[in-house]
Amino acid sequence: MTNTPGVGDHVAPSDTPNVVVQSPGVRKAINVGVSAVAIVLGTVIVVDAAAPEFDLAQFTNPVSAAVLYLASVFNLAVSLPNTPRR
Repeated sequence: MTNTPGVGDHVAPSDTPNVVVQSPGVRKAINVGVSAVAIVLGTVIVVDAAAPEFDLAQFTNPVSAAVLYLASVFNLAVSLPNTPRR
């Protein structure tokens, strides 16, 4: 037997071995933040489309693309690897 931690110890395999962001609180905060921005942005786009008095498409289109990109990257890089494999 050695005194080196982890050497000779049996460690049960993890259901989520590829977790990128270890803290569930951080993952949740990022998901809530991205979702909140997407909801607000969607609301602004709907109101903008219904109101001919102003046109915010020059702002909402690039912001929509950025939010979609960030949400997709977070989902593929963080959320998907954290999904249990069972």
